[in-house]
Amino acid sequence: MKSALRKFLVALFRIPEGISLSFWWMNFYSKKILRINADVSWPVHMTSTLVHPDRIRFGKGPCPGDSPGNYIQAYNGIELGDYVNLAPNVGLVSAGHDPLDNDKHLPSPPIKIGDHCWIGMNSVVLPGVELGDYVIVGAGSVVTKSFPGYCIIAGNPAKVIRELPRPGSGGNAEPSV
Repeated sequence: MKSALRKFLVALFRIPEGISLSFWWMNFYSKKILRINADVSWPVHMTSTLVHPDRIRFGKGPCPGDSPGNYIQAYNGIELGDYVNLAPNVGLVSAGHDPLDNDKHLPSPPIKIGDHCWIGMNSVVLPGVELGDYVIVGAGSVVTKSFPGYCIIAGNPAKVIRELPRPGSGGNAEPSV
């Protein structure tokens, strides 16, 4: 009975695959009733903040802002690859403030994050940063510069703490989808 009801509700409300009914309901209530992140066209946690969601592009997999407490500011644009995972309280900040005028944002290149990246809890990625494919950002890191793919970075400022084996390199672990 419970399964049949769920199937009926998923079909009736066109709930996307991979989204739980409870998350969909919370998203519906916060966007349509409370008007939190109402201008965002994908599911977002009600405690996350998205600034200029029209300047965010992302591939397959989790939606930006679906974890609690994310702050995603896309004044200069943000590009996320396939299967990018943002842990709770991650900040993606694509523009800094003018030091003399807080209402003015400084131009910079967009943030670009490659496929299969994971940004750990309480981390911040700053303007113009590019992360290659399969980059893992340790919890609490501040990413101030770009990094190539297949590495683990951590710290403030973030630095490479370990290289990851590339597919076909003979390493003992290959990334899987």
